[in-house]
Amino acid sequence: MQTYIRKILFLSAAATGILGAASNVLAQPAPYQPAPYPLQAQADPGWRRDAPQVAVERGGWQRFEAPPPHYEAVPPPPRSGYAWQRGYWERRHRDEPRWVQGYWVAVQPVAVVAPPPPPPPPPPAAAQQRPKIERISADALFRFDQSSLDQMLPAGRAQLAALAKRLAASRYARIEVRGYTDRLGSDGYNLNLSIRRANTVKDVLVSYGIPAARIKAVGLGAQDPVTQCRDGLPQEALIRCLLPNRRVEIATFAMP
Repeated sequence: MQTYIRKILFLSAAATGILGAASNVLAQPAPYQPAPYPLQAQADPGWRRDAPQVAVERGGWQRFEAPPPHYEAVPPPPRSGYAWQRGYWERRHRDEPRWVQGYWVAVQPVAVVAPPPPPPPPPPAAAQQRPKIERISADALFRFDQSSLDQMLPAGRAQLAALAKRLAASRYARIEVRGYTDRLGSDGYNLNLSIRRANTVKDVLVSYGIPAARIKAVGLGAQDPVTQCRDGLPQEALIRCLLPNRRVEIATFAMP
């Protein structure tokens, strides 16, 4: 009987010890496990040397997984020649990551070479093609209101012969014969008269050896008057006053 009681007491004490040890284990707090830093792409990449946990290695630099970046207001630059270096997370050895504040760094000035000045613009086409103008009075070429070749005056033919001789001895690109009339008469009649006179002068120049392909004849009627005469003059006086407007112009364009 006593032996049975001793066994019961022994088992009871053993059970009590086991329960006590279990309660002590349950009562102890779990070891602290710090939460890992969330993965987040840095605006400034966290590539630094001596990173203890190597996630990626590139050219001797190691990247660690850093907390989100701090957003700092960039102060005004102290003077020219400096650039702002943004802050970044840095972790060395097994220390916790620390934030490195942004700072100003001196930059090497870049020599700015002024571009060469642009070339001057080419002269306008009108200036490049400005012709030499020789003016012959239409009254020296033709009698009043006449235009045909057989109606040309000898003095006018002699002027055209001298002009053709000068042109043959010079270098030119093309020739333009422009016929003009005065304002007397209708516009349509004056235009036709100026065209007939320009064509007659062209034919005379061609007869003196000027290539027809390089001559253009145009009639301009009463356009571009040289002189203005008041109304109310007698007919003969008005015809004499408008004499400079009745003309043929020889425009010679030089070689480009």
